[in-house]
Amino acid sequence: MVVRARVRGIYSTALSKILHDNGVELVDVTEPIARRLDIDTKRGLPADVTVKTDESNASQILILGFPKEVVEVSDILENTVPQVITYKPKIGLYAAFKTVVKERRGRDCIVETPVGEAILVDHDSCNVGEEVEVTVVKIPVKPGEKMVVSSKVRVIGKYAIVGRGSGVSFSSFIRNKSRITQLLNVSTKYIRNGFSIRWRSNADEAPLTDIVSELPELISKLRKLEESLHGSGPLEVVYQGEYMRLLELTYNSKLYLDGVRRSVTPTAPYHHMLRSGEGSLSAVVDLLDIIAEKVQPALLIEWIRKWIVKRLSDRKDIILYHRRLSNNDIVLGKATAIECDVSKGLKVKLLRNVKSKGVYDGLGALKVPGDVIETEISEGKWYIVHRYFTRDNVLKGLYVNINTPPEMHPSGCIKYIDLGVDIVKDSNGCKIIDTEEFREYVKEELLNYECLAEALKAITEAVDRFCVR
Repeated sequence: MVVRARVRGIYSTALSKILHDNGVELVDVTEPIARRLDIDTKRGLPADVTVKTDESNASQILILGFPKEVVEVSDILENTVPQVITYKPKIGLYAAFKTVVKERRGRDCIVETPVGEAILVDHDSCNVGEEVEVTVVKIPVKPGEKMVVSSKVRVIGKYAIVGRGSGVSFSSFIRNKSRITQLLNVSTKYIRNGFSIRWRSNADEAPLTDIVSELPELISKLRKLEESLHGSGPLEVVYQGEYMRLLELTYNSKLYLDGVRRSVTPTAPYHHMLRSGEGSLSAVVDLLDIIAEKVQPALLIEWIRKWIVKRLSDRKDIILYHRRLSNNDIVLGKATAIECDVSKGLKVKLLRNVKSKGVYDGLGALKVPGDVIETEISEGKWYIVHRYFTRDNVLKGLYVNINTPPEMHPSGCIKYIDLGVDIVKDSNGCKIIDTEEFREYVKEELLNYECLAEALKAITEAVDRFCVR
């Protein structure tokens, strides 16, 4: 059976092209994409999977939907788009199982799940050892997030999510007042019988007959799930719910998507990098796309690089956005650009003045106010070089951070993803540090083979450049 996908967000043209070329049926297609791909909009057809830009991080693509279909769509994108980093939660949204209360921690009731601890909500008691039938309502996908489970068990369909209760709610994407009225009328008898309904975005334009016919099926599915939960053992997943995948796009991923988009519509170099950056550059990118139709690519990329370094050179508050896969992100700054070059791609040298006392992580050298940190960043390189000097220009040490190729934004933000392994050099020589984190990324399959190979190549290059004499 053909997978149906809805695609939204700043990468939608390129992702739609990739999925369409791989046999996925695109539904609820926007007019511009339908025109570019020469396909029908297919409004009103339900999607099995939604692919969209993550609201909190424009470099991430969220894939959400029925389990089998999510895996298929995710595999297509992972196997097509180079150097993506994939988060694969170990349990589905709305997955159902019987949990066991572990303890009360502050105001939270902590329970056991098949993949670790969770916070229990919508339940009156919190008695240690108590077994509670639950549904997963929040999956942790980012550092510091906790899984949340609810004692209000529910099942999902193409048009609705049904559970016990007496309420009705709507996806924020259902805006047609006439359709909302129709759905309220459909909901009435089920609410009276003790069921709650959450109408999904698929219900916005679908034939009402299809929507109405699904509800009895979901009621039956819910009753069967409740029976299965009653007879199940603790932590046994009896309902998979929806799967979620989160694809993090790196610098090279975005360049690849530029090329895909360029095959169906004029697209400027760095289109997706600029779209996903800090600050509002949409109008600038739209203008660059128009120029791209008339100007030779080599000339346009030179212009854009010069524009980026000019913007960086004019700033005194450049920040390094140090993205971490398994911990909170770090913002390094504020820096000033002291050297810029565009002859072989973007290359900048930054200067930061140290104002606080402490110890330099990894080096072990004392941090003293008045020290200077010089940072060398090159487009396409899988590492960044930091050199630490005293106020008298005496080198304290060198720190090489292994990371994805940096994205240099004209807004003054330079972004990259830390890969959890570094090289340090001081008066005692060189050493590789923090390998445990890197190994964990490999073990958790966050890094695909391409990223792993590039990281190892970067380590070798950095060792040859800075450690071998």
